[in-house]
Formats: sequence, C-alpha cells, structure tokens
Amino acid sequence: MALGCVILAAGEGKRMKSALAKPLHRVCGRSMMDHVLAYVAPLQPDVTAVVLGVGREMMEQALAGRDVRLAVQREQLGTGHAVMAAAELFADFDGDLIVTCADIPLVRPETLQALLDEHRTRQAAATVMTAVYDDPTGYGRIVRDERGLVQAIVEHKDAPPEVRALKEINAGIYCFNARRLFEVLAELRPDNAQGEYYLTDVIGRFVAAGEPVAALVAEDPEEVMGINDRVQLAQAEAKARQRVREALMRGGVTMIDPGATYVDAGVEIGQDTVLWPGTVITGETKIGANCTIGPQVQLNDVAMGDGCQIRQGSWLAASALGNGVSIGPFAFVRADCCVEDEARVGAHSEIVRATIGRKVRMSHFSYAGDTNIGAGSNIGAGVVTCNYDGRAKHRTEIGDGAFIGSDAILVAPVTIGAGAYVAAGSVVTQDVPPDGLGIERAEQRNIEGWATRRRGQRQEEDHA
Repeated sequence: MALGCVILAAGEGKRMKSALAKPLHRVCGRSMMDHVLAYVAPLQPDVTAVVLGVGREMMEQALAGRDVRLAVQREQLGTGHAVMAAAELFADFDGDLIVTCADIPLVRPETLQALLDEHRTRQAAATVMTAVYDDPTGYGRIVRDERGLVQAIVEHKDAPPEVRALKEINAGIYCFNARRLFEVLAELRPDNAQGEYYLTDVIGRFVAAGEPVAALVAEDPEEVMGINDRVQLAQAEAKARQRVREALMRGGVTMIDPGATYVDAGVEIGQDTVLWPGTVITGETKIGANCTIGPQVQLNDVAMGDGCQIRQGSWLAASALGNGVSIGPFAFVRADCCVEDEARVGAHSEIVRATIGRKVRMSHFSYAGDTNIGAGSNIGAGVVTCNYDGRAKHRTEIGDGAFIGSDAILVAPVTIGAGAYVAAGSVVTQDVPPDGLGIERAEQRNIEGWATRRRGQRQEEDHA
C-alpha cells in the first residue's frame, strides 16, 4: 500500500524567542527538521510533504535539494488547517498518511514503523501515537474503550477529574487513511474559541462514525517530546547526545567521562578509539580505530585514519588525516588541510590550506599557510610561511626531505627543493635548489667588554 508523510513546520514558535524558524534549531548537531526527515526516510514514503508558514523563506532555503514537496499554510489556524494546506499534493493519493511535527526530533524510525504496523493491523481509519507520563498536566488525554481503541482525545482544560487522572497522552503523531482524512478535513468547521481546525476533531468524527481509531504507546515517553522552548530544546539535546554516546560505546569506543564528551549525531568512530573529557566532535567527522582524542579537543568535519593521536587543546576543522598522525598539544588545523600518514603537527603549531607529507616533523610553534610540505621533511621550531602580502595569498612549496631550520621565514611565493636546507633564522625570498643551502643572515660581530661598560653606565645614571 502507498505511504505518504506530512510534516507540519508552519508554526511561529513564540516560546523559542528566536528569529530562527523553530524547526531549524539544532539538536545534537542537526536541525530538528533534519531529524524528522531522517526518522521518516526509512519508511520510504512515496510522497513527503512539508507544510511551511512562519519563517517560510529560511525553511525553503534549508530544504533546497531535498526530496520533499512544499505546501504553505498562509494563516496559522490549527493542526487540521495545516494538513489541509497539503491536500492538493495528495489529490490523487490512495494509501496511508503519516502526520508528524517538525518539533518532535527524537522519534526512532522503528517507533514510527510500529505505528504504521499497528494502523494496518487494526485496519484503522486513524492511529494515534501516545505516551504515558507520570505528570500529564497540560496534555490531551487518551480515553480508550474496552477493545483498546480510542474513544476520545480530551484536552486537559476540558477534562473532568476522572479523565485528568489518566496518564496516557496524545503525542501529536498520527497515521491516517489518507482518503478519509481529507474527506473529513473538508467537513471541519472552526467551532471553538480559537477559531481553529484541529486534527483531534478528525479523530472525534471517526469515532462518532464508528470507524476504528487505534493507539500505540511509545516505549520511551521522552522519544515523542515536543520542543516549545529553550528548556525543552536542552532536554532533547541531552537525550539525543546520550543516545549517540551509548551507541558509540556499545560499538567499541571508550569514553573516559561520557557526560563530559560531546558527539554529534552522524559522527562515525572506529573501535578502540579513546575519547578523553572535554572532547567535542561535530559535523560529518569520521574517525578510525585505535585513536586517542583529547582531553579538551574539538573536531569538526574531520576525516581521520587509524592510530591517530590528537593531544590536549587542539582544534581541527574540515581537514583529512591519514594513519598514525599526531596533532598537538594546542595545535590549530584549519580548513582544507591534508596531514598524511605518520606526520606530526606539534605544540602550538597552525596550518591552513596545507598538505603535510608523510612522516613530516613540524613539532614546535610553526605556521604553514598555503603550503605543501614534502614527505620526510623537518620543520624547525618557529618556522613561518608568509603567505599573505596584504592583497593576495601565495603558496610555499617544500620538497621531500627538506630541512627548515628554526625561526626561518619563508616569504611566498617560494620553492624549497627536495633535500635542501634552510639555515636557522633565515628570511628566504628566493627559491632554494634541491640539495642546496638557503642562508640569509647579517655577519655576526662580538664587541668585547660591551656589557661591562653598559652596566657601569646604568650605575652612574642611578646615582646621578
């Protein structure tokens, strides 16, 4: 049977107090909208529609290139009205329709599949996702009949004491027979104080007509929590990160202090890698096996091989590392870098748009910007490639096996040939040929007795 999905993302989200559309707020590194699309996708819906309203332009930009159809709710007149906005997209659709909200980011795909399975097993007109809360205050209560089918959904403010005592609540996720849903929506009238159309009114119509309405209780009530303010956003963040940590640890990753380790959804980490406290791993980062990361390390969009060591205080972004690479402590690997196998970028060093060749040693307080460093080269302490002339960036090329002495300054564009040496303290503005020596220093002079005379002069000035 065909399956469609409608994601409601039109609300204003006033309680977020934000200029950003609510579905674009992030949980565990991804927007809530992305989380919802991710848990819907495994069901392989034939049509996925997103209903937009407030924040439409930024939502359209965020959804550009995604395999979704867009509908617009021009006035925010309730959940039923929002689904009506998508009616044209399902004009010829005959099948089941999942309806969920873009601010419910923690649902697992298997939970949504269970909802669909229950709906089809029961041959229901509608099936409601529910949860059981110890304190259900403020939520609509689920009233069931003796067969376990839904008899009513009663809002908290309208519920008598015996209904308020019920702990099963409406989670706001539904599965409908699409044809019947849109037939009933067309008949709805906003006969309430708010003048709005509600999906719960559709449920009431089905029950009144004797059509079965089923319900499925989510195993984890936190899974179906909606996000209405920053407090709930933080609660969802904590839940999502705990899921990620547990999955990684069960997959063979060691976390010395899981509560002090932050890993985004979608990050991949190999077995026997160890994460020390304060480690933050975000974006599309992929880490190999047997690595050691941290403490206090940040990685964003980094691809890393096996056996790497990223030492304390280092920050890496949008770069690739081979196997057996060592970074830090306190190193800065900026965007578009490639550090090849067994290379070292050491204490307080910085690289950007650079390729660091195999077994390069760049151990102390050096900067390589717009630079290619050949395999086996040694970069001494304090070496700087001057890549910017005030108007444009220029490249430095260092051949295989070169030796750059401490405090050398290489003024780009410049090439240091393979096997060449650059003497410590030199300012190099011309190419150095392979196996040559580049040296630029003023001749040293020693002035005998200068320090003694200087101290005597200071003593005279002090007594003057």
